[in-house]
Amino acid sequence: MKKSKISAKLKNKLIYLGEKMIKKKLIGFLFGVFSLSLISSASATELKLATFEPPKAFIASKILGAWAEKVNKCANGKLNVKMYAGGVLGSPPKQYDIVTKGVADISWTVLGYIGGQFPLSSVIELPFLTRTSAAGSTALNTLYDEGYLDKEMSGIHLIGLHSNPGYQIHMKDTKVMDPSDFKGKKMRVPSKIAGTILKTLGATGVKVPAPGTYEALNKGVLDGTPFPYTAVGSFKLFEVTKYHTEVNITNATFGLIMNKDKYKSLDSVQKKCIDKFSGHAFSGWASNLIDRQNAKMKEVVANTPGHEIAVASPAVLAKYKKILKPIEKNWLAEMKGKGLDGDGVLKRARQIIKKIDG
Repeated sequence: MKKSKISAKLKNKLIYLGEKMIKKKLIGFLFGVFSLSLISSASATELKLATFEPPKAFIASKILGAWAEKVNKCANGKLNVKMYAGGVLGSPPKQYDIVTKGVADISWTVLGYIGGQFPLSSVIELPFLTRTSAAGSTALNTLYDEGYLDKEMSGIHLIGLHSNPGYQIHMKDTKVMDPSDFKGKKMRVPSKIAGTILKTLGATGVKVPAPGTYEALNKGVLDGTPFPYTAVGSFKLFEVTKYHTEVNITNATFGLIMNKDKYKSLDSVQKKCIDKFSGHAFSGWASNLIDRQNAKMKEVVANTPGHEIAVASPAVLAKYKKILKPIEKNWLAEMKGKGLDGDGVLKRARQIIKKIDG
């Protein structure tokens, strides 16, 4: 009886010691994993990606956020592309400056916001040139690949270019169809060429950054705006507009740009992951999502009570084209005056766009 009691005590002690050793090893293992995770996190290079779009807007969430995830996954812990949305690092017109000055490492920006920095890229803004993001985006990145845009892109490391689908006209209270309907209307000016288009049609141009369009329409500062349907969704403009006229009147060029020195400072693996999702790989993927979203938002608008979508007839379009024809001629003259090959850029852009848009 005494012997069995000793055995039981010994057995319990051995179990206790065994459990203690297991706990010690488990704590050590978990500490090791935690330490490795800290080392991995510390070794990741953070890249600040700036956008003026709200965090939940289509471009911010579905394009830029998704692009960052793809790059981070590729880099396997060596990069942490972190998005700063809503203009927290700089207002829409400052997106180029914050990259060149190192406030942000990467930025998505409307090239037309940045003065005369990107003259040849503005070819996409010419009246009636494009209908889809796929066409404009392919044209832009091909022009870059073929060296047409080298000079204007020299200050940054270019990740990729894309355009929107063609801009339609979205009005608060009054329908526009004929070119004469624009007379006296207060219209948002998204770019220099768009401003010239609207002025030629008799409208009063008002400069309002894209995120401020809702408020400007709501308060009567604007009567309407040219925009693709994607932006109508991103900025909830279907709440402050009723009439939508399809004319594909202009477009915009967007760039995902990066600080040159920051790119150069990356190691070969990090650069490879940026490059993998740059150029046509970026624009082809992004433009496909944008065109699909544009069609989706058009359907939302069409099915929202109180909204009317009107498509300009060939006869009405002919009126627009006749009135706005000098804009292309003046653009070509401006490029020539700057010593730039506007003729070559426009001709090549048309060739590419025709293959896609028809």
